[in-house]
Amino acid sequence: MTVLYTPGQLRNAVSIAPETYRHWKKALGPLRQTRGHSPCFSSGDLVAVAVVRLLTIDIGIRVGALTPISEPLFDLCNRSLWPVLERTKLVIDLHNATLQLRNEVAEAVGDGPSIVIPLSPLVAELREQLLSATSVEEQTSLRFPPVSVGGVAVSRGGRP
Repeated sequence: MTVLYTPGQLRNAVSIAPETYRHWKKALGPLRQTRGHSPCFSSGDLVAVAVVRLLTIDIGIRVGALTPISEPLFDLCNRSLWPVLERTKLVIDLHNATLQLRNEVAEAVGDGPSIVIPLSPLVAELREQLLSATSVEEQTSLRFPPVSVGGVAVSRGGRP
């Protein structure tokens, strides 16, 4: 079963403002797929946006500089499950617009500078945000009545 998230849920999970989301939507093609408030983002999309957040807000790279890698980034994050992503590092070569998922950074040494992002903290943060956003009231109650087990039904007073 595929779980999809609304733009609001995506913004909350990644901790970005609506204005930031609107700006990124103009620069990054994969974010333009939205259909209003209906669910349309996958869990892989959440990881990709978390990477964009890290690169732009935490590191200071302009979102426009990420346009060439946005499609491959979203594709890469959507091809892998969260448990797989948690065990890897994302290696980004902005100059050549290439991305790689690697278990070891030594394998990914190239000719030019690269950005290495361990995905484990990003996935853990997303998981925590999504779990904290789910209230207990959202769980539905059982849709079937209690059934006696072992042939003896016990009343509220504790006697059969």
